[in-house]
Amino acid sequence: MNEGLGLSPLKVVGSRWGTSLCLDVFNVANHAEDGQALGLPIYYVPPQRNLINRPENFTPFYQANPCVHEMVLIQPLTRQVIFQRHDYHRPNSGIVNPDSYFKASEFVHAGLIVDCESERLDFYDQVLGLVRTLDNVESGYSLASRNILEVKKENPDERMFNTYFTAPGYDLKEKNQVHSGNFEVLRLEGNLENKQTYSRPGCLGTSLYTLKVTDIDSYHQKVSNSEATEVTEIIVNEFAEKSFSFVAPDGYFWTLLQS
Repeated sequence: MNEGLGLSPLKVVGSRWGTSLCLDVFNVANHAEDGQALGLPIYYVPPQRNLINRPENFTPFYQANPCVHEMVLIQPLTRQVIFQRHDYHRPNSGIVNPDSYFKASEFVHAGLIVDCESERLDFYDQVLGLVRTLDNVESGYSLASRNILEVKKENPDERMFNTYFTAPGYDLKEKNQVHSGNFEVLRLEGNLENKQTYSRPGCLGTSLYTLKVTDIDSYHQKVSNSEATEVTEIIVNEFAEKSFSFVAPDGYFWTLLQS
């Protein structure tokens, strides 16, 4: 239907991305910088350092220094956040494939940008059954977060709120239970460009999220009775899986599959 999100930055309504762990984020950044210099269609934000659970009264060289370096890499058909961990480890979150050229992992998070009321996100836990782990918390606006999302702290009209979801069945108090597949919603207030018509099936590039469920008939009834729109019938897709699609209350297109 159209060219999709293209090289639009993360900070547009309709923006979706996958976040992967890698062993050397600066190697990826080097390729992005050189590719852009050669005229390749690349939009990127260089690695930014973000602190993770730093101990109080931290003393360099004598204590662990947990942090990440994270960067944005956007190409015409792909939208990625890539990060590297330092001085901490989560064994079930980000399993790097050593044969990958960039030594990268599966998606640790899937993300999206919204500018709707926070109540519209209730659909994800109250209807789809995801577990909310962070609820509409305003960002602390670290320098890294501001640079990654291009949010201007000095502009009082630009504010960012974080809501995170995960799959049910995990002990969220146990760090080793932190696993891949989390869902990150960033709600931004301000004058955002809305490109949701470039972020649904039929558009080039990243245009769809899919969730596996165990009882698709029950979910179809729940979604049909919710504020979701454009709910299709359950059909068998090209992989012989029962599936149906809909537009969530925040305006994003989803497909559910029978697990």
